[in-house]
Amino acid sequence: MRVDLINNKYKIMKKVICIGSASKDIFIILNKTQITENSKSLTEKRIMSFEFGAKIYAENLIEEIGGSAVNVSAGLNLGEVKSFVFARTAKSEMGKWIENKIGKLKIKKNYMQRRGAEPSGISAIISDKENLDHTIIRTGDSVELFDLKKALNKFREKVDWIYVGSQKKNSIEKMEKIVEFAKNKKAKLIFVPSSYQIENDLEALSEYFEKFELIFVNRDEAIEILEKLKIKFEDKPEILLQEIQKLGFKNVVITDGAEGAYVYDGEKGLFLEVNKTKKIETVGAGDAFVSGFLSTFIDEANIEKGLAWGIANSGAVLTKIGATKGLLKKKELKSQEKDLFKKIKKII
Repeated sequence: MRVDLINNKYKIMKKVICIGSASKDIFIILNKTQITENSKSLTEKRIMSFEFGAKIYAENLIEEIGGSAVNVSAGLNLGEVKSFVFARTAKSEMGKWIENKIGKLKIKKNYMQRRGAEPSGISAIISDKENLDHTIIRTGDSVELFDLKKALNKFREKVDWIYVGSQKKNSIEKMEKIVEFAKNKKAKLIFVPSSYQIENDLEALSEYFEKFELIFVNRDEAIEILEKLKIKFEDKPEILLQEIQKLGFKNVVITDGAEGAYVYDGEKGLFLEVNKTKKIETVGAGDAFVSGFLSTFIDEANIEKGLAWGIANSGAVLTKIGATKGLLKKKELKSQEKDLFKKIKKII
């Protein structure tokens, strides 16, 4: 068991299981794409399009490791939190590539599984340099064929938190196992719902919401959740925070892209704008925010520090191509908190 000496006292390093995806991210870098504003939808506000039948030349093609479980684990490790990836790869060269990259990040991968005929997860990311955004096309699997029951039965270590992200089919059955496991281990739960869960399983999953210490969603997802559950709301951050929190979650975090992020603990709601840094690619910014937030919150339960560390980490990732490239170490996160505290605004 690793311990760190702080102020002449030994501090036991917290442990987090990260249940989610592990993938190969292929970035197709384009100078510019066709962007159309869409005023007809609250959640599909901008549409990326291409001329049908055209041949488009990319500026570059870059391969990096990705996936929610990997990205969050990598950030937590740098934040001095021990993490374990629960994800699946195929028995293939692609699977070996993914596992090799995970190993180089010094992430604990002894609970990963190489099983099933379905190809490993791959994301083709069409990246627009001028508009600083992207569209992601996914294929393969790193979640559905993961044998969660087997992994949980194998896990014998102490665990403090469990991150649950990127779930698809069978997510309700898996959630039941996760909640029971967390209860037995006295671990706290973090929920990052997938688009699949919001679209297909939300009502059934809602009975577990009160079990979660934290939920992380972006603004579009917050809107989709409330629409799906037929809850009346206004598209205002303070309203979205309060309505999501009423569903049972103890703490609610809503990220809002280039605007910043919001957090609400049932008593106060806070907002922090994004760092004014040169942006290159936005993939992984959300996961970086999560790992930055958690790197301090799991020790101190301080939403101000969580917000500051999350914004610092996500801002750093924006300056690199690849979801794990710009992640900050704990001392780097801590060095920015004082300046960021000054910019935090109370909205509730």
